[in-house]
Amino acid sequence: MMVYITNMALADCTVLFFLPFKMYSYRNKWPFSAHFCVLLVYVYYVNMYVSIFTATAISVVRYVGIKYPFRAKQVLSPRKALVVCVLIWLVTCSIGAGFYKVDAPPEANGTRFMCFQKVRSKPLPLSFILVLELLGYFLPLATMTFCSAHIIRVLSRPTTGNGGGRDGGSSAEKAQCVRIIAANLAVFVVCFTPFHLGFLLKHAVETHRPGDCGLLEGVHGFTHVAFSLASANCCLDAFTYYFATRDSWRRVSTCCRPIEGSSANAII
Repeated sequence: MMVYITNMALADCTVLFFLPFKMYSYRNKWPFSAHFCVLLVYVYYVNMYVSIFTATAISVVRYVGIKYPFRAKQVLSPRKALVVCVLIWLVTCSIGAGFYKVDAPPEANGTRFMCFQKVRSKPLPLSFILVLELLGYFLPLATMTFCSAHIIRVLSRPTTGNGGGRDGGSSAEKAQCVRIIAANLAVFVVCFTPFHLGFLLKHAVETHRPGDCGLLEGVHGFTHVAFSLASANCCLDAFTYYFATRDSWRRVSTCCRPIEGSSANAII
């Protein structure tokens, strides 16, 4: 788990590091080279989607740890977690390379432009948007929802034990774990749903209502607010995934083991 937490922290801190450049570009012409703008946009979005995929991987780790507690230690080794993180970076960097083809800014020839904003007047290719929507949002959302729902359902089962005090403590720990998992999913939905909805709305308006300046301005403003929510996820991760550290998750596994042990035969 700590490998995924470290990977997410690295991605989130990188996004926060480049956030001042993004804020400056909203109201000012870009004073640096076009290549530097491309680099910043590439790094910003790559790290944001690395954070999304890492959050998805953490949900899968939790799911495996709850459903298969006795095999989780072998399956979820730090070495395998490192391999997953490397694959996440490779896949995300490969997808991010498409930015050069769909909306690269002009060359550094004296032209002033707004970085972190769409440069070309025509809409972004629908295929590019669908890749971002399906791979970068809907697939992670579906995975996190399935894993979180299963874990919450398991943790919500009543504990059958011999000691009332032990049961009470275990129930309290389970209730805390349920709140943490629900908060992780809620943060993901609140931060990234408007962001990806903005992509679809902007494409639809630019394609079907390109002459409606009022509607274009409204969608443009919504997109900027959505970007701000997506950036806020980097700060919220520091709080929501603090409880996913090794010590906290060991308590989760401990309180869940009696449930899974009693139902192991039924699952098999």
